[in-house]
Formats: sequence, C-alpha cells, structure tokens
Amino acid sequence: MYLRLIGEAVVNQVQLTDGDILQLVRTSPSLKGFIDWLDGLKQRPTLKILEQRLLDLDVNLENLGEFLGYTDDGYQRNVVKKTEYYELVLICWKPGQKTPIHDHKGSDCAFLILDGISTESIYQNDKEGLIKTEVRKYLPGQVCAADEPDIHKISNDEEINLVNLHLYSPPLKEFNIYEG
Repeated sequence: MYLRLIGEAVVNQVQLTDGDILQLVRTSPSLKGFIDWLDGLKQRPTLKILEQRLLDLDVNLENLGEFLGYTDDGYQRNVVKKTEYYELVLICWKPGQKTPIHDHKGSDCAFLILDGISTESIYQNDKEGLIKTEVRKYLPGQVCAADEPDIHKISNDEEINLVNLHLYSPPLKEFNIYEG
C-alpha cells in the first residue's frame, strides 16, 4: 500500500504476517518482552513511559534483517503489530528519504534508532506561518519522542540506510500535513 502526497509516493506500507511476528520475537527476546508489555496495555501510556521502554530495548539489527524492507518510491513502514492501544512499526529509509512535515493528531510517537542517523526537523506555527525552529540528529540507541501536537519532519540526510522502530500510541489514525 502506498500513501501518496500530491501525486508523489512518500511511503510504502507492509504488514508483517503472524508467522513473521513469531519469527521476529523468537530472534529478539527483548522485543518479545516489549510486545508482551504493549499487549498488556489497558490505557494509553505516557510519552515518557514509551520513551523509557524504547531506551531499555536491546534489539539486534542482524536478527531483523529479513523483516526490513526498503523501496525507491519513499520510505517503507513494516508494520509489526497494531492494536487498539498501539502501533509498532519498523521504518526503513534509504538516503534522502523523508516524511512530509506533519503532526500526530491524537497520537504520541516515540522511536528508537536501530541503524543510521535520523534527522528530526522541528517546526512551529506562528502568525507568519510555519517556521523551522530546530534540527536534531539521533544516533543508534537514542530515542526521539514527539507529543501529538508537535510538528516535525523525519529524514535520512546521510549516505547510509536508516532503520527506526516507531511506536504510536494510540495507533496513528489522523495527521496534518504542512507545507514548508
């Protein structure tokens, strides 16, 4: 499935099968414990809790190889699992790929950098329109966390591939796209 923005593909989405998920958690006990914790949620956790849980993860990228997918038409979302309370996605980016400038209307987002360097450009709306206020770089093992009203763009500005483990709570249903 492709999400198109103004006639241009920006993201390819792939849903992992139940068999893929079983294989994935067999190869990564830490990820299995994380998914078990997520499956036990009965309410939306705070962004701080999501950030800490991601920081505590020990994920071996080599074990994820067969579950990672890239596309030339935009970054690829490899959906690991989606429930009423969360959506867990391995997002793979080739050099130069990026999201549009967006928010997470109704959802918090936190993601762990597994490989590569992730760039977050942060924006604010003011009387004169959208203004870029900050650019942050995240290295493997670091977490980027964004509240639902935050406006940002995520990009791979490096010459190597990028892999992030994204967690949305609740699952991303709506978002606004901004022109920059």
